Amino acid sequence: MKKYIILLTIILSATIMNAQVDRSIQPKPGPAPTINLENPYTFKFKNGLEVLVVENHKLPKISVSLRIENEPFTEGNKVGTADFAGALIGSGSKAMSKDDFNEEIDFLGARVSFNAEGAYASSLTKYFSKVFGLMAEAALNPLFTQEEFDKVKTRSLDGLKSDENSVNAISNRLRKAVGYGKNHPYGEFKTKETINNINLQDVKNY
Repeated sequence: MKKYIILLTIILSATIMNAQVDRSIQPKPGPAPTINLENPYTFKFKNGLEVLVVENHKLPKISVSLRIENEPFTEGNKVGTADFAGALIGSGSKAMSKDDFNEEIDFLGARVSFNAEGAYASSLTKYFSKVFGLMAEAALNPLFTQEEFDKVKTRSLDGLKSDENSVNAISNRLRKAVGYGKNHPYGEFKTKETINNINLQDVKNY
């Protein structure tokens, strides 16, 4: 009987609280969060690479991103070459196979990713030196194999096939083509023809 009385009390309390809330009035927003961005400490290496460092010691974790500021350029009848290069970087290096690389990253509990314009790595502080070395190895000495190239090409073609029924994908292509023109770097988009025009040497040259 005691359980039923407690349950009834909870239900009555919830009903009273709901009755006191006027849901026709939009709640007032709370205070905006304060974002404190420290000014980065910057320096340059002899090769011109600029480094920006921001310290925050709340967590024993370090993140690093590499940004290559490539000038925009048109890929013409081989649109997708840059994307292929970004997808292939990290698929093994001259010193380590793809499987060994991925297993080492997983073992360290880290995250490493690459794209056509740079790379990103994140790990616990105590493992960062090794993770950073792995990121550098993959970025500086990529191993572009025909096998991995064929896998990326297949995935890209499959992606285009699925996009044929995607309103968002179609409208995005149209927006870029109309907004910039198809002969502008930002107006180009991949097609089945441009992807089939790409070969492994194009990726290496890029």
